[in-house]
Amino acid sequence: MRLRFSSLYSRMLILVVLGLISAFTISNYVWLYILEGQRQEKGASMARDVAFSMGSTMEFIKAYPREYRHIIINQLRDMGGSRFLVSVNDEFITVVPTRSSSAKDNFLQEFRLAIEEKLGQRLADLHVEFADPRLLNVYKSDVRLVDLPPRWAQNTLILEPDPPPVMVAQVPVDDGEWLYLAGLLPEPYFLNEPRYMDQGQLLFLLTLMVTLLFLFWVMVRWLTRPLQNLAKAARQLGTDIHLIPLEETGTREVKETARAFNIMQERVLRFVDDRERLFSAISHDLKTPITRLRLRAEMMDDCQTRDRMIKDLEELESMVKGALDLGRSTDVHEQTHAIDINQLVSTLREELKVIGQDVEVNGHARRPYYGKPLALKRCLSNLLHNAAFYGTELRLDIVDSRQELKFYIIDNGPGIPEDKIDHVFEPYVRLESSRNRNTGGAGLGLSIARNIAHAHGGQLKLRNRIGSGLEAAVLLPRQ
Repeated sequence: MRLRFSSLYSRMLILVVLGLISAFTISNYVWLYILEGQRQEKGASMARDVAFSMGSTMEFIKAYPREYRHIIINQLRDMGGSRFLVSVNDEFITVVPTRSSSAKDNFLQEFRLAIEEKLGQRLADLHVEFADPRLLNVYKSDVRLVDLPPRWAQNTLILEPDPPPVMVAQVPVDDGEWLYLAGLLPEPYFLNEPRYMDQGQLLFLLTLMVTLLFLFWVMVRWLTRPLQNLAKAARQLGTDIHLIPLEETGTREVKETARAFNIMQERVLRFVDDRERLFSAISHDLKTPITRLRLRAEMMDDCQTRDRMIKDLEELESMVKGALDLGRSTDVHEQTHAIDINQLVSTLREELKVIGQDVEVNGHARRPYYGKPLALKRCLSNLLHNAAFYGTELRLDIVDSRQELKFYIIDNGPGIPEDKIDHVFEPYVRLESSRNRNTGGAGLGLSIARNIAHAHGGQLKLRNRIGSGLEAAVLLPRQ
């Protein structure tokens, strides 16, 4: 199913979710950006500090004659006078470099610039690299750091438990001699992969997001529930005007909307009641003079004039009765019940058999329909009798689904001109010229049928079939 964020609830919830995700993403990005900038500044400062320290050691070693260098180195090793492991070798020691990274490359570049600034000269033969202390060679290419006595490196290098990379610098001091310096950075684990968020921090953020989402879900449900009740009441108002007034709860705006809805319902109900009383009064007031005129007409001696007057009075009485039926059809005073549609169709079929018209029924209703039984029967009866009057063959198709119950009444009559289809729903409209088998009634059947369909929240549509015939479709929602 396609996700459609059409409701206020879903849109507010998705905006909250996107807002939280965006807030966490942007804040963490800014945080990481600041941390990375601080890390780069710290790396540059650390590179200059290490470079100046190594440069001072190089100047100190070079200042002494060659025959005294081993004494100085032993004193530095015994007394801890240097933060580096220092040695003078007869050859260049091969160093296995650690994995390359941006932090490592930036550090080495900054280190070279700083040590050249310290020594005041460009060192073309300076070799600087980071190495794993467990694989680091010292003195000779086949002598490793781990093979040396612990005291030689205890003041300068950390070998346990998880040794960080060791920085190794080699530079020639005399012909055939290389000064070897190895040591840790001031922050020994600086070159490790940055972990700005560990599992604990991620778990905290996840817990915080879930908690906020739950709170926002409760808040959105709390805010939108009155709106859902209002929408439900508005839908039911179209089928039942006599609803219990909507409870005025929720925020101030929702309360004002509910109050306006209740006022509107009260006014509509008052209008319907006033109209019904008006029609009843008109019916009562017209029946009396019509009856008097009928009695007087029957007392007339002229038979031809008397018959014409009685016929006119009967037509007038029929029109008054039809007008009352039309007015009442928009507000059927029935309670909503579960209607057995199949039984209703069977009853209508038997009624049409009495007038000699057989109805072909296709399909059936899968479950009862909640509506006003007498009104729905009248709606379908009007359409079926209308189709039976103008056609010789009649068919009723029933299509039932979860969302809608559909009735299709089909005849083989002459149909209706396309420009007159909407016009036939108006009261007292008859199109004998287009459906000219006989003259019909007062022309209120389709109007009453459509009013009843609208009262159930549905629709009544007319469509000419290809060839001949008319199709009347009654579409009733199941909600």
